[in-house]
Amino acid sequence: MSLSDQHHHRSGGAKLLSRTKVVTIGIVFLLVLAACGGSDSAVDVTDEPNVTTETDTVAPAAAEQYVANASEFVSAADWDAAEKMTIELNEMSFTPNDIIMEAGKPYIVTLTNIGAVKHEFTASEFFRTVATRKAETAESEVKVPFFTEIEVFAGKSVDLYLIPLIPGTYELKCEIEGHFEAGMFGTITVTGETPASPAIELADVASGPWVQDGPDLISAADWDAAGKMTIELSEFAFSPKDFTLEAGKPYILTVVTVGDVKHEFTASEFFPTIAFRKAQDESGEFKSTTPHEIEVFPGKSIDIYLIPTETGTFELKCEIEGHFEAGMFGTITVTPAT
Repeated sequence: MSLSDQHHHRSGGAKLLSRTKVVTIGIVFLLVLAACGGSDSAVDVTDEPNVTTETDTVAPAAAEQYVANASEFVSAADWDAAEKMTIELNEMSFTPNDIIMEAGKPYIVTLTNIGAVKHEFTASEFFRTVATRKAETAESEVKVPFFTEIEVFAGKSVDLYLIPLIPGTYELKCEIEGHFEAGMFGTITVTGETPASPAIELADVASGPWVQDGPDLISAADWDAAGKMTIELSEFAFSPKDFTLEAGKPYILTVVTVGDVKHEFTASEFFPTIAFRKAQDESGEFKSTTPHEIEVFPGKSIDIYLIPTETGTFELKCEIEGHFEAGMFGTITVTPAT
């Protein structure tokens, strides 16, 4: 789904308290007040921030937040012991459509599209409350702070490596036009308790290390007129090694591994300065605030849709062990808009 098609039917937050629990709490609270003083002691519960009606939900925080120290959980996890789970995407359903996970436990979730058209796996509140390791397909690995949307093409699969951290019930849906209305939605329930170690660190999305007006820039861009460039990855070089982009202009960078081993396209200082639309390979599309690392398997490719926003020269490298030392590095220079 193109970015201009995004945000259909976005509603609700992370349901950290079930409606049943909320109603029960409200009833008990009112009974206690009545017992302690009758009508003279009554309080308008609508002014209480932690009391909701049956149609309200309770969010993790007043502002949209994400797990800022996800890498600590990813590094500490035993991925060999990760639980494996398969979720099928079809016309127009998720199977299962009510998913249960345990907080603090690593999972490898395989999203398999068994339908005839592409489908989307979107759970924005859930994605922000997990430690994400990566999304992996037959073509690539994409690492991000957290995903905002994942599309899986017909007949393809995507593996999500993640650790749920905050208990609650979260909305799951396909936001491709017409799919949600046709019944393609469900829930993800995280049981247990938030891990005590490492201690979770939440940060506001609005202050994250990425281009805050990125979505606006992406929506306004003429992607039909985007600049196109191919960067080849081989043993052990980028070709071209040094290339130039223009600030404010949309680009589609096709990153191809022509070597016999996988390679990485990483520009840790450049990535936070781009408006990132998506990364797309033959299996799906991956959307986030910004990429962290992108690996491409031998003979495969991935397209990176981006708009540079800051001028300067940024380091490009492959961080797979031994590759940088063997000379696999280069530069990305961003010049002022013309």
